[in-house]
Amino acid sequence: MYTHNLPDNNTTTVTALRTRVKTQRPDAVQMCTRCVYDTTIPGITFDDHGVCNYCHLHDRLEEEYPAGPAGEKKFLDILRTIKQAGRRKKYDCIVGISGGADSSFLLYKMKDYGLRPLAVHFDNTWNSTIATENMKNLLRKLNVDLFTYVVDNREYNDIYRSFLKAGVPDLEIPTDIGLAATLNMAAARYGIRYVIEGHSFRTEGISPLGWTYMDGRYIESVQQQFGTQPLKTFPNMKMGSFIKWMLVNRIKKIRPLWYLEYHKKEAINFLTREFNFQWYGGHHLENRFTAFYHSYVLP
Repeated sequence: MYTHNLPDNNTTTVTALRTRVKTQRPDAVQMCTRCVYDTTIPGITFDDHGVCNYCHLHDRLEEEYPAGPAGEKKFLDILRTIKQAGRRKKYDCIVGISGGADSSFLLYKMKDYGLRPLAVHFDNTWNSTIATENMKNLLRKLNVDLFTYVVDNREYNDIYRSFLKAGVPDLEIPTDIGLAATLNMAAARYGIRYVIEGHSFRTEGISPLGWTYMDGRYIESVQQQFGTQPLKTFPNMKMGSFIKWMLVNRIKKIRPLWYLEYHKKEAINFLTREFNFQWYGGHHLENRFTAFYHSYVLP
């Protein structure tokens, strides 16, 4: 039994969480018999057993992307394709890093698999000292080059202020957009076709339809209505740029954690032992604003 989007350090059982949620919802609200999603979630449907479509989507992903030996075999085939495509280039893939455990371990694994990654970081000027030190230690010991894009601090603070004023649900969309754009910018600049991402549906869950809106025009709209600073340095990702990166530059996204076994506690222990990695207290808390968002806004 599992649930969606529970933080890594959450010790509450799914059964206890479902009981607590039930007491907070009216009887007319139907809850999934398997997870904590209910009829307040956008786009939800239930089968005859009361299991929601998001649980079924998770099951289909498990079937298509099995972990363990079967998944690793598929991923090794992908690795051969990446190496072949980048055989005459300095780098054969991009790996985004944040100073967090997932991206740090992923960079190590790609290097260990024999790839020649270029590490890429989007600096929204809210990095914690711990995250910065984690990245420095990792890059130095792995001997991996770093491409960093730094947005103007006053401009980015104003973007955050705009999203707070707008009252929209996800304050971290600008960071997600900025990171995605930075990864594509670096890949296009160096002629790299493969971007390695650390996302895993097993640890991140299945986000409901309508909970996020990943579009550059959305950032512009919020900033125009509530901001005071023009978007000059923010790496926005409009549809035209996205199409160019996908069709002209032929950039593809690869998610190794969809294929490989990954245990975060073991990864943190390994990183601590080998790279002097420092733990920052919780999922996504390596960034100071994200720590504020997850600790004070989401609860």
